[in-house]
Amino acid sequence: MSRTTFLAIGATIAALLVSGCSGFSRSGTSLSLPATSAAANPVQRENSRPGTPGWEIPANAGTVITGYASETSVTPGQSFQLHVAAPPGSRYRVFVYRLGWYQGIGGRLIACVPGCRSSHAAIAQPPPTTPDSVTGLFRAPWRVTENVVIPSDAASGYYEAKLEIVSGAHAGAVGNVPLIVRQNPAAPATAVLVQVPVNTWEAYNPWGGKSLYQFNTSRHALEVSFDRPFDQSEFHDMVTRLELPWVRFLERSGIDVSYQTDIDTDTTPGSLLHHRLVFSIGHDEYWTQQMREAFDQALARAVNLMFGSNSGEWRMRYAAGRRAIVEWRDSSLDSSLDPVRDPRLESGFFSSFGEPECRLMGVEHLWAAQRDLTSPPTAYTVVGPRSDPWLAAAGLAPGDVIPGVVGYEWDSYIPDCFAGQVVRLMTTSIPGSGGVTHSADMVRATAPSGGRVFAMGTMELAWALDGQGGRSADPRVTALVTAALRDLTRSAR
Repeated sequence: MSRTTFLAIGATIAALLVSGCSGFSRSGTSLSLPATSAAANPVQRENSRPGTPGWEIPANAGTVITGYASETSVTPGQSFQLHVAAPPGSRYRVFVYRLGWYQGIGGRLIACVPGCRSSHAAIAQPPPTTPDSVTGLFRAPWRVTENVVIPSDAASGYYEAKLEIVSGAHAGAVGNVPLIVRQNPAAPATAVLVQVPVNTWEAYNPWGGKSLYQFNTSRHALEVSFDRPFDQSEFHDMVTRLELPWVRFLERSGIDVSYQTDIDTDTTPGSLLHHRLVFSIGHDEYWTQQMREAFDQALARAVNLMFGSNSGEWRMRYAAGRRAIVEWRDSSLDSSLDPVRDPRLESGFFSSFGEPECRLMGVEHLWAAQRDLTSPPTAYTVVGPRSDPWLAAAGLAPGDVIPGVVGYEWDSYIPDCFAGQVVRLMTTSIPGSGGVTHSADMVRATAPSGGRVFAMGTMELAWALDGQGGRSADPRVTALVTAALRDLTRSAR
């Protein structure tokens, strides 16, 4: 794309944004639009408002302007403190969007900081700290540049602070800071609670050269900090591709849903008990012991659960007031490497501590059941009985094939692990890394409490639910998931 074309497109988007900001004051207060009174729940009311284009951040946005928030989540009426870094001499503004359905537009602009027609001058930020010689931990000790107030009547959800340079040599460059808004604690509990896996986002985040993985570095870190930006390419793969299609589907369907992070679950584990269904969305791999016990207790209390794949495999712990996560990954085979000797805090696979995932879900991620994220997804084959209510609602029968929904890591059914009834709905067999083959299995499990578990066995099922990214929704998968959600949001008793 030529620079002229790029600037023309940027100008068009800016014009759309400014026209969408006509109801804002220059101080960045929220836009007030009439809600549809006939809507039954806050998500329906929110999605009845007109959406605003321009929220998408490309995977190759780069690092010209970046930032992070001091908070991983807030409630309505609270604020996020942003730490933004941009080139000297540039000016920028922040567009705050809520992400959802919005008649297919996918987002709604709720605020501009400092205003929709004004901007900030970039300030010099200090360099990141030197990585610790043992743990690799470092942080970006940047100064606070903005205070973003979430309106007191805001709906819970995924929010985004889109950072955009508006003048200078880098005009048009964008970045983003993800923001999660929890439900107002005074509001009635929603039927569905989505747990947002910010632990896993951070575990894979290679910004600054270190993550919990061996990404372009001589040694992976053992501790990583939330006090740094997210790498845009990694964030796009983790969130835009795997989580936002679910958000769009849930909100298009009018599901009574609210959102909180895994940090919130660790902070208030009893919060899961207030909902009929708790959905561990996307790739939710890194849990604390307290999180695992919160899910175990929820199922024992007949709260229904829903999982993608590779959920709750690694046990980690927090440090620095939950602003860093600790995972001595090498200790999964040799627990003596972890300097912490508390049996509830040692890190490693949950299965190595006698708590395999299959006890909670009926399925489990097995070693090498993975491949590159860019590999094409695999088809599922229906194996559940024709009489199964979820399959029947979708018109599915044994032998039917659902293409393009299994990857990039998958879970396998483990017989005699779950302490209740397990029904396999779909299956396939896939060679993973190193040529090791494992089955991928979608199951419905029913615990002795009556609580039900929908374990998809894949993190890519949502690709058949929403057309985002140029894909096509599969009406059979849509019908299956709709029937499952209808079942899982009724009382188990």
